[in-house]
Parts: sequence; C-alpha cells; structure tokens
Amino acid sequence: MRGKHITGYDVAKRAGVSQSTVSRALRNDPRVIQETRDAIQALAKEMGYVPHVAARNLITRRSAAIAVITGDLRNPSFPLLVNTLQDRFARDDYRVLLMNDRERGEIGKDIEALRGGLVDGIVFISARKDSPIVTEMIDWKMPLVILNRDVDESQAHRVDRITSDNVGGGRLVADHLVALGHRRVGLISGPLTNPSVVLRERGFREGLAAHGIDLDESLVARGPVDAKTGLDGGLELLARPQAPTAIFCITDYVAFGALDAAKRLQMSVPDHVSVVGYNDLDIASWSLLDLTTVRQPLEDMAIAAAELLLARIDGATGAPVHREFEVGWVRRGSVGTAPENSA
Repeated sequence: MRGKHITGYDVAKRAGVSQSTVSRALRNDPRVIQETRDAIQALAKEMGYVPHVAARNLITRRSAAIAVITGDLRNPSFPLLVNTLQDRFARDDYRVLLMNDRERGEIGKDIEALRGGLVDGIVFISARKDSPIVTEMIDWKMPLVILNRDVDESQAHRVDRITSDNVGGGRLVADHLVALGHRRVGLISGPLTNPSVVLRERGFREGLAAHGIDLDESLVARGPVDAKTGLDGGLELLARPQAPTAIFCITDYVAFGALDAAKRLQMSVPDHVSVVGYNDLDIASWSLLDLTTVRQPLEDMAIAAAELLLARIDGATGAPVHREFEVGWVRRGSVGTAPENSA
C-alpha cells in the first residue's frame, strides 16, 4: 500500500472488524477486549496508519490539544512546570501547544487563534501581573487555569487558580534568618509586575517587621528574575562597607548568581554571608551550590492544575477553585549563624 494514504477503513477491512472497533481499539477503549486492541494496534502500525486529527476533531468536537502559556523559559521553574504538565496531559492523550507571553512583540494574534477551536483549554503560567491577555482569556469562558501566579482581586472570583503560600514563604525566610542572629539582611528581588515576587517580598518584610527589624532599602537590589540579577545585586550589596550578613534571593535562579558574587569577592558562604533562595529546584541541592531555600511543590502544583483543567474540559461545573499549596523551609549549607562581629 506504499504511496496510498491508509485510512481507518483500510485497517478495519484487513482486520475483519468495523471501523468503529478500530477507532475504539486505537483509543484503548475498554469496550474492546485487550487481545483485539493489541492486534489492531499492531496491524495499524504495520500498515503505517496515522489517525486523521482533523477528522477525529469533527467527530469529537474537541482538538485534543491544550495551550500552555509560559514566561521566560530560561528560568528553570518554567521548564519544570511545562514538562510536568505535558506528561500529565499525555496520559489523557492531549497534546500541548506551548506559547510564550513575551513582553516584547505581538502575541495578541497568537492568543486570539486559541478561541477558534485550536485548543480545548489553557494553562497560564506567565510571571507578568500586567499581562494584558489574562482578563481577555477569562472573558472567553473557555476552560482556563492560572498556575503559580495570581490575578488581580477583581478577577480572582472568576478563574481557577493553583498557587502556593508566597507570603508565608517570605515570612519563613525572615523568621529563620532572625533566629540565626541576622539583623542586617539584604534582598535581591524581581520586578514588581511579578505577582509571586510581590507576595514573597511582602511576607519577608512583614516577617522582619514582626521581629522589630525594618528592611534597609539600601540593601535591596532589583532586576529581572535571572542569575545575572543575583550576580549584579550580590556584587553591589556585598561590596558595601556595611554589607549584609544574609541575603534573601527571590528565587533559586537569582540565588545562583548571588553565590557566584560571593565567590568572586572571595567571601565564604555561610561564614561571611548566608544566602537563601526560593523554589527548591533540583540543582539547588547539588553539593556545588548546597543552597538553603523555600520549597514550593511545583510538580504537585502542575499536576493539580492539569487535573483541574481536564475536569473542566470534561464538563465539571461549580465555582472557580483556588487551591493554595503549603511551602517549607529547606536548610542546607548556604545558611549559618550571623558572624560574631555583625552586631
């Protein structure tokens, strides 16, 4: 049959079964016994049959595709979330269409195309609070889950959200650093358009204030959420005559740069300065970095977001869901007690 487009009818004819049986067998439908499913799937593979996606979509009125709109994929948190989402959706035979909510360039036309049946639902994990497309997508009334970020209060009651306790995580950092004797504490943070940054920073400031400590604004550095911000901020803060004895970095990614800054300045971590990150990426536990951090369960959050979206696609109704995951302190070698001469 080389050169001919193989159809489900061809497979059915050769297998001696109906087209509907072939269709069910290729979907692993339990209404077809396992032995028959295996035989039909093997025969379809031998014949080079590939399901016609457009035809199937006409029958099911679904695209079997889900859009994932993400932020900067150079940030290790985003690939982790995307990979986990893709694995979970694949279990239900959904493909993932990956899109980037870039700050520069036109994305409006790309996003608008999602409304025309290109996908069955959307997971939004961009870091930008000011992204203009969030309110638009909520208005579309199609299945949508916001993951690892939040929305304006005016929209919170209109959309499903999976988040973690960023305010509580910021407070955890403050409480543990103060308990270790640190009073002169620095912060390397991100843009105030990033909702996670805003909430973590708020918790950190509130946590310090609860111990009677005001964050010295001269010990705050800010920039994009990347390692270069950690490097530049670390070099700036640690070069000061009254350098901080501890630095909270708004993510692990930023903290990697801060650790590099300390090494370049020949400052020992944690003897001269303690460094704390946030997220607990796998690489944070490597002995080369040994980074103390706050763990938010990113993989569990992504799975929860995927399952919530799949339920909505299948017709689940009810009020918008907000599920907030707990976070935890992970003590490693980058944090120690404040130096004796730091008071």
